Amino acid sequence: MSIDPSTVRRGTLRTLGAFGAATTLGAPWIHVRAQGKVIKLAHHVSLQSEQHKAAEQFGELLQKYTSGALTVRVLPAAQAGGQREAVESVSLGALEMAYGESGLYANTVPRFGVIALPYMYRDVKHWQSVVEGPIGQGLAADLQKANGLRIVNWMIGGYRDTYLRTKAIRKPEDFAGVKIRLPEAPVFVRTFRALGAIPTPIPAPEMYSALQTGVVDAMEGSAETAFTFKIFEVAKYMSRTRHILLDGSFVINGRFYDALPKDQQAAIERAAGEVAAEQRREHFVREAAWVEKLKASGRLESNDVDLAAFATKLAPVHDEFASAAKATDIVAKIKAL
Repeated sequence: MSIDPSTVRRGTLRTLGAFGAATTLGAPWIHVRAQGKVIKLAHHVSLQSEQHKAAEQFGELLQKYTSGALTVRVLPAAQAGGQREAVESVSLGALEMAYGESGLYANTVPRFGVIALPYMYRDVKHWQSVVEGPIGQGLAADLQKANGLRIVNWMIGGYRDTYLRTKAIRKPEDFAGVKIRLPEAPVFVRTFRALGAIPTPIPAPEMYSALQTGVVDAMEGSAETAFTFKIFEVAKYMSRTRHILLDGSFVINGRFYDALPKDQQAAIERAAGEVAAEQRREHFVREAAWVEKLKASGRLESNDVDLAAFATKLAPVHDEFASAAKATDIVAKIKAL
């Protein structure tokens, strides 16, 4: 496994068109087979991130399990564009693999968004039973049918907090009028609109500058994201809203996958599964370490919030989103588990 030799420039957004200029869009799986089956795996976050470590480990295991027949070239830090662009590139065949998440998949399969509804899960075991059980399997099948993206594992993206420039958040009403940077995902927009905030979807590579220049007042995300993107340099407050427990997953182009021999398909599933299991085991230890690093920066004031008040305020979002996405059955099943 190797990292793409081009210079990694944190925060640089390359559009799908620019990336596609160097790639055969029509039948990239044929090109890859001719080159010894090199799988390009893109993600939008930093070299310090859990996602990057998982991508590297996946490449090492896949090379081992296929005796070198398949190798992985990691394209980190938005080299292939933001998360949406990378996932779209996999769907189109310009990339073989990328790191995605349910909120983003909901742009294609609206029902997928229920996985990321706010304050949905009692605990991590509840979340895991959803994504790895019949609900997650059914949604993954819908995604593959819709745009050819095959999910090969389920990782945990973690709880998300809020980072603000001018004030702390302590109760739901404090979000009124706050312009907040969000991922380009419908469930996030609905969640913060319900809180009275002004949702502003912006690709991850641009969130630092958006805060720095005052385009937005706040952003939300994991402690890892806040540290590795150096959000502590442009925000003053870290409010522990823990509003969404987010998933993450590696997706592969379905046509590329189907063209592989069965033993190589099995190797991909095995390597991806092992990487996900390790990532989930270690996530919350790493999360605690990222939080401590943020506090140690000396630039952020951290505060807890009234989580029960937030859960009550956002409870109607569950039914509203499920109704709009025709997913009331899935929400009922999640709550019944």
